[in-house]
Amino acid sequence: IVNDLSLDEQWYVYHKTRELKEAIRTGENLDQFRLQNREAAVYTIFMEDSTRTKESFRNAAEFHGLKVNVFDAKTSSFQKNETITDTIKMLCGYSTGQSLFVVRSKVEGVCRWLEEAITKYCKQRGFPRASFINAGDGRHEHPSQEMLDEFSFLETKGWDTSSIHVALLGDLFHGRTVHSKVDGLRIYRKVFVDLVAPAELALPKMYEDRMVARGYVVRRFASIDEYLAQDKVAKIWYFTRLQLERMGDKVLDKSMELRTAVTMRRDFVPLLPEGTKFFHPLPRDARYPTLPFWLDGTELNGWDQQSQNGYFTRIVLLGMLGGHFGDDFRSSGKEGTLPTSPLLLKSPFTGDFSPTSGPLGADMPDDLDLGYSPAFLAATDFIKEVAMAPTESCPDKVSEEVGLVPIANGIIIDNLASGQSIEQVWSLMYMVRDILDLHSVGGQGVRSSEEFPGKGSGFISVPDVDVSSWDRQPLKRLAAMAPGSTLKVMKNGKVEREFRLQVPPRVYNFKDISCKNTACVSHPKNMQHEVEPFFERCRHAGTGGEEQKDVMAFNCKYCETQHNFWEIWNYEFHRPTDATI
Repeated sequence: IVNDLSLDEQWYVYHKTRELKEAIRTGENLDQFRLQNREAAVYTIFMEDSTRTKESFRNAAEFHGLKVNVFDAKTSSFQKNETITDTIKMLCGYSTGQSLFVVRSKVEGVCRWLEEAITKYCKQRGFPRASFINAGDGRHEHPSQEMLDEFSFLETKGWDTSSIHVALLGDLFHGRTVHSKVDGLRIYRKVFVDLVAPAELALPKMYEDRMVARGYVVRRFASIDEYLAQDKVAKIWYFTRLQLERMGDKVLDKSMELRTAVTMRRDFVPLLPEGTKFFHPLPRDARYPTLPFWLDGTELNGWDQQSQNGYFTRIVLLGMLGGHFGDDFRSSGKEGTLPTSPLLLKSPFTGDFSPTSGPLGADMPDDLDLGYSPAFLAATDFIKEVAMAPTESCPDKVSEEVGLVPIANGIIIDNLASGQSIEQVWSLMYMVRDILDLHSVGGQGVRSSEEFPGKGSGFISVPDVDVSSWDRQPLKRLAAMAPGSTLKVMKNGKVEREFRLQVPPRVYNFKDISCKNTACVSHPKNMQHEVEPFFERCRHAGTGGEEQKDVMAFNCKYCETQHNFWEIWNYEFHRPTDATI
């Protein structure tokens, strides 16, 4: 993805591409830009049709003098249901030098997975480390396209990075080139983005929220007519092809209306600011071009040069990955390592990260001295001991509050789903019992909130459970399911220790979770059986105001789809009846 390169590294790509173009213009010897390593191999693996991306990478590899292998996915063992992991492992052994893979796929997050899995494989086999370039993965991203787009914008703006005002038009829902701009536009100090698309083609909320979180000024318009009716019109317009075939019969019935909303017309031209340039990742649909062909010979045409820039930027990308460029790279030192996911926070959070946040109510020590199992000692990233006053080590009164028999020894999981609806509280309690296999005797109940009718919190008591025997997995699973709750260890009718559960920084290696994006490489539907679901903790990127600002969420490591607390679990939630409650 774009964020795999720091801002300094992105700048290096753009400036090295600028040097290359200038060397070509002045007729200099280009050997300084060439890898010239006949033992290194480039595989272009395109599981979706492509002209510009595939051919520009192929020609960029030829420029470097590399072995070029145009992999034919349609006649490969993919048709025999071979996983892409097995295919890449095999191809890595067919060259004595480094292998570079340019991969396009409908499956999202493929390159992130391959980078992880094949790096380990190459190390085990003693192969040179393989490199991967995402040439477009489903609706997710198209990072090399974003880099050639930004290079083209910089040329148009005379390399001014103080600000950019760009209009994004067309199918913003499916347009992965647009999705990559969430991070690619960060090279500018101030960013103004106008989203021009009917509601059916609007930018997914996840990406718009990330733009806002990055400080971009974002406006929405339903059509070019509406956009040009106001006076703050961008000089850089970025069109995308409408992919209505992916959206079902209901949208197809409105296809002409949707196309009209984002198609350029002759009568619009006088309303454009002086110096306006149009860009498009191409191809255009010859039947219904949003950029009609009469525009080709006008000064508005920026897409022809944009397309050629793909060749130059991809020469530089291959050169960087092949180790030829980089000796003159200098970091500004002003930026730390960027996270894999735009909103990922890797440092421990302070505060209560239950599905609806609330005050902690007690200070928590940095370490955890349980005197129990090593698993507890290794779980300080999601379990914190609550310091109790002597008066707090009292007999179990919570059970009595909800009409249950108090327990003498065992565990109590309290404050479950605090602030949620009564139905969600019951659902979570059944889920915790089921997934942790706490089906022994004991009880559970709900305390209703006096302040907020219909809301409450849950309580589970399980007698004679020795929590000191638990390993890290059930502890982590419980923290991921019930963040914000408390785990009380009962001994001789008293609370011996109390711990607050927080959202783990990473949730993986559980059979009970899955990414709900059916296009993700980790989704079972895609039969990439080596790929296990993996989620990273993040703050919810919603723009719903105060109510959502501290709500926790999970990003899929591979496709970056954000999930709320309830979505990552493979669990058919219990639907309580009146009798149950």
